[in-house]
Amino acid sequence: MTALRWLVRIVLGVAALVGAVFFGARFLDGPLGPIPGGALDAGVMASGTVTDWSFATDVQEIALQLETQSRSRTTWILVHEGKAYIPASTEFPPGKSWHRLALEDGRATLRIDDKRYRVTLTKVEDAAVASAVREVASRKYPSRPPGDAWLFQVTSRSGDGS
Repeated sequence: MTALRWLVRIVLGVAALVGAVFFGARFLDGPLGPIPGGALDAGVMASGTVTDWSFATDVQEIALQLETQSRSRTTWILVHEGKAYIPASTEFPPGKSWHRLALEDGRATLRIDDKRYRVTLTKVEDAAVASAVREVASRKYPSRPPGDAWLFQVTSRSGDGS
């Protein structure tokens, strides 16, 4: 019986620790790996607009914050013919909703290598573009989450918010 009590205490302790990490991450400047974090405040805000995103071709992960949210998340970035795309799995992790919110208001901030970019995310509906970008994704990220994924094209806005 004593062993069972210790096991329950250990499980409760681990659960409390995990809960504390998720709660505490909300106060960080950006996500903590796969755990959503606070607003993206650090990093120089890019001035002007970006017309060629090729500099992000080899970047594996970026931070993304929708302007309608105070939380940020880690996501992937894909570059095809100088244009940037953000994939969003619709099924993994369960409960994710940012991709649906981006349909309503796609204004966002990306942080790539400690530099922030004001952007607009627009869902890609063109099957030919989606197919070409998914080919890029299969080479860059060979093991992807199962299920359907949406693609958002990234369009730069000037650093002053316009």
